[in-house]
This record gives sequence, structure tokens and C-alpha cells, in this order.
Amino acid sequence: MEILSLKLLLFTLTHLNGENSHSESTEMVLQLVQMKQWSPAEAVTLLKALSEKYAEGGPVTAVLTLVQVYDLSPDWTDDSGLSLPQAIDRIGPEEFQLHFQKTLRGQDECNLNSALAELTKCRHLDDPVVDMIRNITTTVMRYSENAPKDEPFVKDSIKCVGQNAEDIGQALCQLCKAVFDTKGWWPPVKHMMSWCVLVLSEKGGAPELVGLEEDPCVTAMFAAAQVCMGHKVDIVLRPGIHSQEQIREWSDFYGHLGISVRTNWNTASESQYQYPETDIVYGTLDDFVSDYFQNGLETMKTGTPPITRGFIIEERSLSASHHVEITRIKEDDFVAFAAEILQKLMGSFHSEEIYQRHRFLKALFKVLHTDLNKNRHTHNNILTVLKKHTGKELLPDEVYILTFLEALLTVFTGETDNKKQMSSPADLLCLECLLACAMKVSKVSKEQSKCLFQMVPNLVKQQLWSPVEALNLLVALTDRHQDSTSIMKILHVMETYRVSFEWTDEKEKPLLQLLGSYNSTDLIQYLEKSLKDEKGKSIETLFAEIRQTKDLDEETLEKAQKIVTTVSNLIESGDIKQHRDVAHARNLSQSTATENLEEILAVLCNAVHLCNAKEKWWPRANQMISWCILALSDTGKLLEMGTGEGKSCVIAMFAALRALRGEKVDVVSSSSVLCQRDAKEWNDFYSHLGITTDTNTNKTEDGDRKTCYQKDVVYGTIEAFAADHLRQIFEMKDVRPDRCYQCIIIDEVDSLLLDEGVQLTYLSSPMVSMQHLNTILAMIWSHVRQYGFLSTGHRTFVQGPPASFFKAIFDSIDTDETAINDAIDILRIAEECKIVPEGYTEEIYKSEKDDILKKLKIVSQDAVVDFFKEMEQYVPYDFTVYTLNEKGMLHLRKPSTYTNQDIPDLSFLVLGDGLCCPLYDSEESLIKPIAELISAKIQYTPCTNSKDKISIPGFLENLIEKKTAVWVQNAFLAKRLMQGREYVVENDSVCPVDFRSTGIVELSKKWGDGLQQFVEIKHQIKLSTISAVTNYISNVSFFQKYHGNIYGTTGTLGSDSEMHFMQDMYPQISACKMPTFNRRKLFEVQGTLQPSAEEWKSEIKRVVMTQLSPNSYRGGRAALVICETINKAKEIYEELKGIIPGETILYCRSDRDSLSKIEKELLPGDVIVATNLAGRGTDIKVSKQVNNNGGLFVILSFLSDNTRVELQAFGRTARKGKPGSAQIIMTSDHLPDEFRTSVSSLEEAKKTKERLAAEKMKDMMNDVTEMKLREDLFSEYCRTLQDIHRNTKEYEKKAVVAIMNEFWGIWLQTKSEDIDQLKRDELQTSLRADLALARSKSESRLHHVQAFTTTSSLGIMHWMRKNGMLALGCLKKLWHKIKVGQP
Repeated sequence: MEILSLKLLLFTLTHLNGENSHSESTEMVLQLVQMKQWSPAEAVTLLKALSEKYAEGGPVTAVLTLVQVYDLSPDWTDDSGLSLPQAIDRIGPEEFQLHFQKTLRGQDECNLNSALAELTKCRHLDDPVVDMIRNITTTVMRYSENAPKDEPFVKDSIKCVGQNAEDIGQALCQLCKAVFDTKGWWPPVKHMMSWCVLVLSEKGGAPELVGLEEDPCVTAMFAAAQVCMGHKVDIVLRPGIHSQEQIREWSDFYGHLGISVRTNWNTASESQYQYPETDIVYGTLDDFVSDYFQNGLETMKTGTPPITRGFIIEERSLSASHHVEITRIKEDDFVAFAAEILQKLMGSFHSEEIYQRHRFLKALFKVLHTDLNKNRHTHNNILTVLKKHTGKELLPDEVYILTFLEALLTVFTGETDNKKQMSSPADLLCLECLLACAMKVSKVSKEQSKCLFQMVPNLVKQQLWSPVEALNLLVALTDRHQDSTSIMKILHVMETYRVSFEWTDEKEKPLLQLLGSYNSTDLIQYLEKSLKDEKGKSIETLFAEIRQTKDLDEETLEKAQKIVTTVSNLIESGDIKQHRDVAHARNLSQSTATENLEEILAVLCNAVHLCNAKEKWWPRANQMISWCILALSDTGKLLEMGTGEGKSCVIAMFAALRALRGEKVDVVSSSSVLCQRDAKEWNDFYSHLGITTDTNTNKTEDGDRKTCYQKDVVYGTIEAFAADHLRQIFEMKDVRPDRCYQCIIIDEVDSLLLDEGVQLTYLSSPMVSMQHLNTILAMIWSHVRQYGFLSTGHRTFVQGPPASFFKAIFDSIDTDETAINDAIDILRIAEECKIVPEGYTEEIYKSEKDDILKKLKIVSQDAVVDFFKEMEQYVPYDFTVYTLNEKGMLHLRKPSTYTNQDIPDLSFLVLGDGLCCPLYDSEESLIKPIAELISAKIQYTPCTNSKDKISIPGFLENLIEKKTAVWVQNAFLAKRLMQGREYVVENDSVCPVDFRSTGIVELSKKWGDGLQQFVEIKHQIKLSTISAVTNYISNVSFFQKYHGNIYGTTGTLGSDSEMHFMQDMYPQISACKMPTFNRRKLFEVQGTLQPSAEEWKSEIKRVVMTQLSPNSYRGGRAALVICETINKAKEIYEELKGIIPGETILYCRSDRDSLSKIEKELLPGDVIVATNLAGRGTDIKVSKQVNNNGGLFVILSFLSDNTRVELQAFGRTARKGKPGSAQIIMTSDHLPDEFRTSVSSLEEAKKTKERLAAEKMKDMMNDVTEMKLREDLFSEYCRTLQDIHRNTKEYEKKAVVAIMNEFWGIWLQTKSEDIDQLKRDELQTSLRADLALARSKSESRLHHVQAFTTTSSLGIMHWMRKNGMLALGCLKKLWHKIKVGQP
């Protein structure tokens, strides 16, 4: 606003009396403000001082020019301490300019060292260069003091500028003098030093600078120096008026030096490129590219070589590069197509990082200035391919464009500093543009061309071949195997088995050499045989890969390598059969000496070979290495092992070692099905070693649990282990009395330590008193159910209950400051505005409620929308109005009118028939009003009975007051939760689903704080009683009981932030990434982001059918489609089942029946549609034929919350050295509303996901702090509970414990807000005092009756008897039962 006011003021000043005066000086003042050097007020003060001093505009402009050149701020003072306006005021007009220049020159010289230090820091200059620049600059400063006034410019003095300080100094003196002669001021020190850096950075030849960020003075002097040295120069500027001014400003400087200069603007009418002889050409990126491209087309026809020119591309011009339009190229269809490709290529680089942008533009201008006629044979690979492919000669335009694009690819990929680094997306983009033009030229089968030219970039996308290598491959293929189908078969084999440029066969021959040694059929057979029979990695290779990770110390690696080498040699020689003495291995098990571990490992491998492999196979080298690393670890160790690498074997062998040492070992899996499967699979192995084993997930009796925990190795889930721990310490049941927490081995460790890291396990504690809350929950639901959720596609609103339009408006606005006292007053306004007929208000006023709805039908939807526009004239509100479109989404009909944030904005949905609903940004604004409404309808006993209120026992008052708002919030959450996504309803029970990670239906899990009950009400099934959590333990606390003896395996350990979280939680454990035994052959197809759900389904169907169907170069495959939720899995299943050639299997449950469906071997044409259940720990079996055709194709149809879920899904294929492919196909429709507009590509979606995952880790750390407080409070209560068990008489114990548990459960809920706020000291003090009081009451001489009336469920009975609901003596009968120990 200040700048706009300043512009208006300056415009008025320059047009006083109808004359355009001082326009240049006022424009310069405005620039000072726009560059944020001066505030508007400071700039006006300066202009006022200058205008009062000088009548003419020239001196004013001269002073302002110096202010700009020397970058002066309003804080500047001269040597006497005078500010600039003060100095102007005190010094005479004649003397001021001389004084000002002299002062600036003196200050500039004094600041030389500080300016040089800043330049050194920014440009990373070394000491000799710094010294040279200081000497050169000092020389020029001395020269400027006594420079001869009429000395002519000596052009030859600049021709020899090189690395010699004297030559550079002489050239700079001449250029600075030229600036002074034409501008009236000497370039400041920083300009001189920047010029020196540019000159010293050039290695000879024409300049090739991209991203220049220098003052126009520096650019002009540098360009002039280059011209004097014999180079022509193009200077690329940003389009706009400032660039034009820059050219005009320095034209006199160039003219003084005898340098010709022009622009390339406005040359669209010129027939051809007409400025090759001009010394310096200024222009825009668009114009230069257009001109040189057009000129290249011409020179390809005429053979005239282009003149070599240097180029300087300013950084500011790059910001416009994504708007490039090649406007002057108007040729045939192919040239126009190529121009579009080039424009797209240039536009794509705007989103790349700045380094890549600079690389590309430098390569682009180098190629544009290259004589491609002369270098055609250097960049003719694609021409060779097309000539072989099409059998015809290409037209000159086609030759130039393809040569140009190939040269661009070659030069661009050669610009990287690190020749060995992986190809970037930018490199790939250049290749794809080249092949797109090649495909356009090719006239043979369009489908074959498309397929061929798409398969080659796939090798680059997988980082198997660089773009140039891939192009050479295509040349070799075309040269020696001319049949397109054969070429595609070869490329398919390369894709399937991930054949890289470095790959060699057993005879060390690379692929390019093999291409010339066989005909097509023999080559394909040879490659398939070589790749299928590819040997696993050697022990030396495996350890070399581990060493590269630097996860382990060399001593451990050397020891492990010796152990594994020895045992491998025993296996190879057959001598291992002599190492089967289990008793001897048990005796050695405590030792970590190399020879002893060799013997133990040999015994274990024998056991695996005999019991699990049925003498068909031995543990692989990488499995033995993994075992060694675990065995040699002093503390916990986590191993990242690739999916399909045999983690369960490593776990069993390591568990056996610890069991042989006499330790009790707990093995944790992510589901009961998996742990029972593994325990059964390895039972014979353990028995062979004399080790007992069991599972804890199928035990329902305490006696069975106790027997289970007496075994050496127990398999189970974290929920089962934690629950049995709580039975032991809280319920005081004898389930694992003697089992210490010695060693725990976690399968899929990332799932349990990260995804479920802060999960709490608790034993259900039903309380009779909580049944009274059901009435309150039902009241809350009756209110909340009237609300709904509606979306615009980018934003979600909460929809309020419908009402007549006038009542909806009245209920939403504050009418205190208006003449509106009733809803009917708003209807009167509508009548005045002709929205409703005359007399309608009176008619409605006199009508009954049922009649009003009928009479509202005459009010159309459009009329109500119009009324909101009128209503803004009567009330101080801004209305945003929506209607519903045919898809049931919000459609904007009236946008917000005002930009003033002080005017409240209200949103409404107009339904029709005179009805509308308020729309709220979120439910947060509704929670408090609804909670207050509910609270007003509750009375607590003892009280006077009111028919309008429900009566609740008084001892629940504190709990209800604390929790009502939370219950209301969870009621809204229950409306958001979707059946088939977050939960399923089975056997009249609501079961949560872990859809984000494992896809498991969690049958034993219940939501808390009323959420479970609201979902039950939502589905009208039997209402369970809200539970009071009285006992719990987190996964973190349970794992910490093993004091660092935590071991685990997973296919995905996670990101750096996730690893930091695990290290913070478990500081004694470390991690190591294990190599795969075979070279992994997963081919990741580039993922796609579809704009709508319908297009998403269509793309999944297309890809599935493409992969399942045989084609000219391969047979059919099998596919696995992993969906985010049960609902989406069923939806995709229905789409596919009618069109799939083979069997379609739906897998959404983890029960045995569902598992049996996916245990069959998939044949070509078969598809499994599943949730994340299939994404972790599931071995999908495929036939040999499927593997021959490329293996299982996995589609992940959503973007997971973390990369680990994605990697686990992709890990279902390409297992154990077999081939496979995977692809992400997702839709923005499934993204949260707040991300749909900001995410336009899969890459952006992934970046957003990674950011959110990092934020989630931070939130988890906060959750851990709260969880730790809750567990400390629980520990405090457990100490009280244990004391009660020790010191209370047996016949009283049960009643006292019941009372205390109920007190503790209610106390915990009433203190939830304080727990959230981490009020540790207050809570611990309060708990101790409250527990002591509750315990004293429960143990009073009145045999608990006093306690009954205050804290326990028996207090409800007192309340019921008082209200005539129980017979006299009931409590005595109950007390009698407790005394004699009856239930």
C-alpha cells in the first residue's frame, strides 16, 4: 500500500502543470524502494532534499545514480557524520557532487579488505587469487586518482588479457576509464573485484557463463573485454522493461569502445538470422533459442557454418525459462513437433534444481552454437538406428533436429562433474525427447516403434544404463538384429533380469560384445540360460558389500568371514555331516571364540538341512553371515534383510543359539497366523536340538499360558506377550512367574518398533458404573448424527442440519448490532428484495410447522443464492454459497465478496425447496457448543428430580465434565471413519483394521473414549460398555524390559528419521544392512498419478491386462494388486474379475481360509487383489512359466504413509533371485483434500509423504513422553496394588482390589487433560494422596460400605436403592457373598 501511494505521489509530481518533468529521477527513487533499500518515507525525504538543491533534473539523477551504484542505505553518513539529506542541505550545489564522489571513493577504498573477504567467502577463492585481485584493484584505484582526461581507449591493451596480473590490471584500468568517461563515475571496488573473478575463471575461448548474478556494470565490462579479445557475445536477459533499460543505459559505453551492439527483439519479420557479425547481442532466452534453432535448420540445408559466439546467461533470465515459446519456428509438422518437444524440455528444467538448470542451458547454447553439419558423424547414432529401422533417407530438417537433440544429450550428460554418478531425471528427459522425435520420424509399425523406443529409456530409469550407453545399445541392437520383435525380446530379457552396462557373462564378456557374437534366437537363449543359472554372490562379494555400508567394525567382519568360510567349505566338501553333536554345541554355546562358533554353526546348519530342508538344501551364505553378526553382537542388533532372503531361518538358528546357552527366548511376529506358521515350520528343528517351543497366541486358560512360558522358545505377537505380562503384574495371575526377559527376537522389526512403537496393550476392565455413560453417548450421537461432511474436492466442510434459509441465516449471525430480532425478520428482508412473493412472510408466520416445509417449496435454489447477495447489504457478514453438483460435491455459486479480514465469512449450502445448511470449516467450532448442550441436560444425584434432565450418579460428575468434549469429538470421528477402511463389522462386533501398515483386522482391539460405542450406535448393533483402562503397557516399555537384548530382522529398516527414533528409544541396539544372496532383479516401472478415481481404475485395468496378456516378445504373467483398504480392494476385484483370463483372488483377511487362497501357485493370467495383508510377510508363489515371462507384476495402488510399506509391497516379487516388476498407480482423489491442489506428480506426492513421515516421527517422540508418564503413574498404582495383595486378608482382597481398580480407572480418565499437559509432579503427588484415601476407605471398619458410596460400582447400588430401585437388604446379601468368597 505504501509503494502504491508513493507511485501515485511520484506520478503527480512528474505531471504537474501538464508537463512530464523529473520522470527519470522519480523512477530512480521508486527503484530504491522496490529494491527494499529505502522506505517510501526515506526516499521521499531524499528526493525533497535534492529537488530543493537542484532545479534541473540532471544533477538529481547523477546523485541518485551514485546512490544506486554504491548501494547506499538510508543509514549512510559522510566522513563528518552527516546523512545524505543533511549533506545535500549543508553543502553548496556546486561543491556537493564533487564532495559526494570523493567521499564515496575514499570510503570504497577503505572497505576494500572487507569487500574482498566477503567475495572470498562467497566464491571460495584461494589465497593467491585473493592477493592478485587485491593488487589489481589497488592498481586501478591509484590509476583513477590521476587518470588523464583525454586519453584515448587502447583496444589492444585488452586483447592479451589472460592470467597475468599486470595485463588484467591494465585492461581493467581502460574499462573503468571508459565507464567514467561515459557515466561520470568510477566503478566501485566490488564491481572491479567481481570483474576480476570472471576474467580469472575463464580458461580461454568464448565465454560460456550460465547463472550470472552481477551488476549490469560488471556484465558490460566483462562482455566488452571478451569482444576486445576477439569473441562475439550473446547476453541473455529476463524479458521486460528493466532489460531494455539496461541495454539503453550501456549503449554509450559500448559505442565509446567501438563495440557494435543490438538486440534480437522484434525480429519476427526477418527472414533469417541476421546478426552474426554484431559484437554483442542482448536478448531473451526465447528469442535466442528460436533464432539459433531456425538458423541451424537453414545451415543444415545450405552447408554454411555458423559463427561461434560466446554467451552470458543471467540468473534472472532463468526464472522465465519455463515460459519459453518458440514463436518463430513455422515449418512443417515435424519441425513444429520438434519445437514443442524442445519447449517442453526447456520448461521441464524450471522445476529441476538450479545446478541441473545451469547444466542444461549451458549444454543447449553450446549445441546451438555448434556446426552440426561438420559434427554430424559424431552425433549420428539415432540417424543410424532410423536408417536401419525405416530403410529410407531422412530429410534435412529431420537430420538437423535429431542430430541436435543427440548432441544436446551427449553434451548435457558430459557436463556432470562426476562421470560415475547415476543418471538424473534430467538426463533421462533428454533421451526421451530424442526418442520421441525418432518415433515421429519412424514410419514402420507405430506400436512396435512405440514399444521399442520406450523399452530403451526403461533401462536408464532403472539406473542400469546411462542415456548415452542406452543409445549405443540401441545402435548395436539395430545394427546386428534388425528384426524389431527380436530386438524387443532381447530388451525384455534385459529388463527382466536387470542387465546393466557393467554386466558380464561367466566368460567376462559384456553384453555389447555378445550382441555381435550370436544371431537373435541364439543370443536370447544364451542370455536366458546365463541369467537363470546366475550363481549367487560369493562370500567375498557379500562381505565386500557389507564393508561398503560401514555398519560393522572390521574385527567382527573378519571373524564372521572366517566362520562362514569354514562352514561353507565343510558343506561343499561334505565333511559337515561329521558335525552333528548337539550336546557338544550346547557346551560350547557360551563361547564366542571363532572355532567354537564354527562348530555351533555347523551343528545348526545340519539341523536345518535334516529337519527343514529334508536334505535338499543348506542355509545360504548370507543367512550364515546374518547369524554370525547376531551371535557376535554384545548388545542388540537389527538386520535389514531383503524380502525372500530367509529371515525365519536366521531367527530360528539364532534363537536356538540363545536357547542352547540356557536363555529363554521370545520371538515376536506381526500376526498370530505368521507366528503359529513359523513355530510349526521350525518345530522339528528345535526338537532335534533338544529345545522346547510353543506359541502364546492360541492360549485361553492361565494354566496353558504358564505351561507355554516354561518352554525354551516362545513364538507370539506383541499383544499376547504384553497381555500376559499384565496378567502377571496387574491381575497377579501365575502365567509367567519364572520367565525372565533375557532375549527377544522380532520379525518385521520395523513394524513393531516404528509403526506400532507407541501402541498400548491393556486387559479389558468392564465396570458396571460405566453403563450410565451409554445414555450420554446416545444423546451426543443424536446431535452429532445431524451433521455430515462435504467436499469441494480441495477442501472439506462440516455440513450442519438443514433448516429454512431464513432460520439458518438467523442462527448463524450475531444480530445484536442490527434491527433483526427474529428469523422472521430475515424473511421480511427476502420479501422486500422480491425473493419471495408479497405477503409470504405473514403467511409463514401464521403457519404450523408442517405447513411451513410445504410452503417453502416455492422458493427456488437460485432465489436463495441471490438472497445471500442481497443479505450482505443488511448485515456485516460476507457469505460464501455452495450447491451440490451431480457427483454430490460442493459447487461454488457465490464466492466471498470482501477481502477485509475483519468482516466474518460464513459459508452455506443451498439445498432447494427453501432449505439450506450452514457449513463449518471443521468440527472444532461445534464441539464446545454441543458439549455444553449435553451437560445442561444432565443432573447428578443426589438432587431434585427434573423431568427434562437425565439422572447420573454423582460420583461420575467429575469424569463426565472432563470427558464430554472428548466424546463429542470422537462422535464426529466415528462419522468420518469408513466401514471397510478403518474398521469392519463382523458378528455384530466392530473390529478396527490396521489398513495403513499391515492390513490386519484386529479382532482383539477396541477403541477408547467412546469411539467404539459411537461406531456401534452408527451401525445399530449391540452397545458395549465404555471401558475404563486400568492397566496397560506400551511396546516401548515392554521391549525395554530386555535391557538391550533386542534382536530383529526386517526387509525395511526405514528412513534416517525413523532410525534416529529407534536409536533414541533403544540406545543399546545398532543396525546393519545385509546384502542379498543373489543379484536382485526387481524392475520398477515408473509410477503414475491419475487425476481421478475412474482414470485410476482404468489405468490399473489396462496395466494388469497388458502384463497378463502375452505379446510378441513374452508370454503372459501373473499380477498382485495391493489396495489401501478393504473397500478399494473389493472395488478393484469387481472391476477385474470379469476380464481376467485366469483366476482372480480377493485377499482381505488374515485367517487360515484366506491364507489358503493365496498359497496356490499363480499361473499366467492369475491375479490377487489384496490389502496390505499381502504386503508384509507373505510369500506369493508363481509358476516357472510366470518367472520365465518376467515374474510377478506388483501394483501398489496407493501412496503409503512411509517408504517401508512401499518396499515391503514391492518385496512380494523378485524374491530369491527370481525376476519381477512393480509399479505405483495412485490417484489424487485418494489424497487428503489439503494436498490435492499442491500435488501434481507422483514425485511431489512422495516428497509430501516423506515430510509428513518425518513430522510423524516428531509426534511419536511427544507421544512417548506422554506414554512414559502414564506408565510411571501405572507403576505407582501397581505398587499400591501389590501391597494390597500382600497385606489384605484373603476374603477381603477381591473386593478391595475391585474397588481400587475402579477408583484408579476413573481417576485416570479424569486426569487425562493433566496427563496431556505432562503435569508430572502434580499428578504423582495427587495420585499418591488419592490412592491412600481410597485405600483407607476401602479398608475401613465399615467393611467397605463407606467406600461403596463414593468410589465403586457398589456405590451405584446405594444410589439405586435410594431411588427405590433395589430392595432393602440387597447390600447385606452382596456383602455376605463377598465374605464367603462367591463370585
